[in-house]
Amino acid sequence: MKLIVACSCLIISFMALPEEVPSVKNELPRADVLQSQVNTMMQGTASWLDAIGSNDSDDNSNDRASAKGYLQLSWLPRTADLDDVDVNFKVSLHLPQWNERFALVIDNDDDEEEHLLDYESSHIQDNQDGVNVAFQYIKQFNQKWQVKNRVGFSRSQVYLRSEVQFNWRVKQVDLSLQPRLDYFLQDGWEPSIKTVAAYQLEKSYVSLSASWQKMQTESNTRRKIGFYHIKSTGQNQLLVSGVQYNKSNDADDIPNESYFISIRYRNLLYKSWMYFEIEPFVEFNQANNFRTEVGGVFRLISYYGR
Repeated sequence: MKLIVACSCLIISFMALPEEVPSVKNELPRADVLQSQVNTMMQGTASWLDAIGSNDSDDNSNDRASAKGYLQLSWLPRTADLDDVDVNFKVSLHLPQWNERFALVIDNDDDEEEHLLDYESSHIQDNQDGVNVAFQYIKQFNQKWQVKNRVGFSRSQVYLRSEVQFNWRVKQVDLSLQPRLDYFLQDGWEPSIKTVAAYQLEKSYVSLSASWQKMQTESNTRRKIGFYHIKSTGQNQLLVSGVQYNKSNDADDIPNESYFISIRYRNLLYKSWMYFEIEPFVEFNQANNFRTEVGGVFRLISYYGR
């Protein structure tokens, strides 16, 4: 069913791009109309929710409610599975009247928050079903550090999250440190920490990321290291090549280790809001006795909002 829905969305999206109604009416293509309708609906929802927390003294505020998000359709063919399809979405409502920076976040991708490495591929097959809802509050103290707190519903349970992000620069190296603590009502405590070092080259930059995560439901920690080279090949084009190492143990203390090498090409497909990505990859996974597994990821990503 997931495959049928995703393929239908892809076909409809591509068919809508070149199709326009007769020029006599000077109407927009269907793709633009649909994107505009979704954007209008979400901006209206954000304004309505924000008005609940407004005061009379805030009526002249220049910081208005807003919404932004995306819909991502992915096909992930690989040696062992040619039918893997994924549909992800995310909606973020910015509500300034709720004091400082308060947002409502709705998505269906648990892994997005758990993937702690920059430019990490979505090749992981442990897809979660269901919709996640969270209220998020961000306190920006200065350009170097901020605190992010969240309460929400994910993995069919309530969870709390608190994260601190530190940023600083040493010569040409941008450094980031993000300790985080999650508590899931059923799964328990999940502390984690992520660090990133990015070095600016003449026309590109390289990024070294490392993360550590301890899940109470697993006997050992999750460890990840990734090295990436990021280069802009045009105004709306991006090329990311990298290698990633993952190691974890499940609840039965069975270890799993993997190596992942990929090259991701991203380009603007339509106007300023629809992109496509192509990412061929090679993976060596302990679960498959480190046999070479070849595959690719094809994504269609549509953005809206501001």
